[in-house]
Amino acid sequence: MSIKKWGIPLLTVVGLLLVVAWMAGVFSSRVSPGLLDRSNSNTNAIYTVVSNSQPNVESIPAGIKAREATLLSSQVLARIEKMHVRAGESVAQGQLLVTLESAALQAQLAQVVAMEEAAQASLIESQETLERTQVLKDKGLISQSVLDNAIANFRRYDSEVVAAKQRKQAAQTALKYTKIVSPFSGVVVERAAEPGNMASPGQLLLSLYDPLTLQIEADVRESLAIKLQVGRKISVEIDSLGKNINATLIEIVPAADPNARSFLVKAGIEFDPQLKPGMFARMLIEDGTSEVLSIPANYLKSYGQLDMVWLLQDGEINRRFVRVGKTQGDQVEIISGLNSGETLVLSAI
Repeated sequence: MSIKKWGIPLLTVVGLLLVVAWMAGVFSSRVSPGLLDRSNSNTNAIYTVVSNSQPNVESIPAGIKAREATLLSSQVLARIEKMHVRAGESVAQGQLLVTLESAALQAQLAQVVAMEEAAQASLIESQETLERTQVLKDKGLISQSVLDNAIANFRRYDSEVVAAKQRKQAAQTALKYTKIVSPFSGVVVERAAEPGNMASPGQLLLSLYDPLTLQIEADVRESLAIKLQVGRKISVEIDSLGKNINATLIEIVPAADPNARSFLVKAGIEFDPQLKPGMFARMLIEDGTSEVLSIPANYLKSYGQLDMVWLLQDGEINRRFVRVGKTQGDQVEIISGLNSGETLVLSAI
């Protein structure tokens, strides 16, 4: 009983010791501790860090807008009879876009024309009456009051003719409003109504823009905007298209936004069928120069979010962590961690 009593715990302890020894690597070959022999095979591929003067380019969020754009609506209350275009279609100046029902307006015009003819007939009759009355008055056959009545009738019918002509002109104009045409050549952006809908004055029916008048608009901080002048050449990036295009400043609104402390700046661009209103763009505006440290990208090693270079100092190779900025081509900007004149190697191992 004593052997069983002490044997089992002893075997358990021995087993645990063996497991710990195995995990510690006692039963496997190990490399003896020492210093890593760094190869100097790449020390000849060295690069001396130098600073150079580069322009400070400020990237300003902007948008593409059309200088000539319009919202078309009806000027009369009428039902839409036909929509002749859809969104995305190109239209020419004067092209018929929307037709409104005109039966009621045509009837109104016919009524006004009849009223004008009646007023004209009454005017002719009153004029003849006035002429006869004037002859009788000259002969002393009638009193002055009769002549005055004839003159008043003539003037009243003359005024009615003038009013009838004005109503006729208004009815003709309203009838013309049932045909909505394009004010310029452009592209339909939105079709906001369909045949059968009631079109009321001011209600949006179609929106158009002229693709030849696209421009770039951006809110530029006032400290930079006051340095800009109309006619200056700048670059514009279109991220979605991966394009960099040239632009010319054509307008700087002479009033700052009191909330954002910025000025609205507009730049003209050449026609590009890929550009559409509302697309995102970036104005690239140079604002002075600064000294910048940059190194070739192959001298930079990245480990997660850490960036490191190998530095050659007094014949020894040491690593140093750096903070990087923008990448242009094969050059990486170094914000901090390096000084001009220091020497880099490609790799320390």
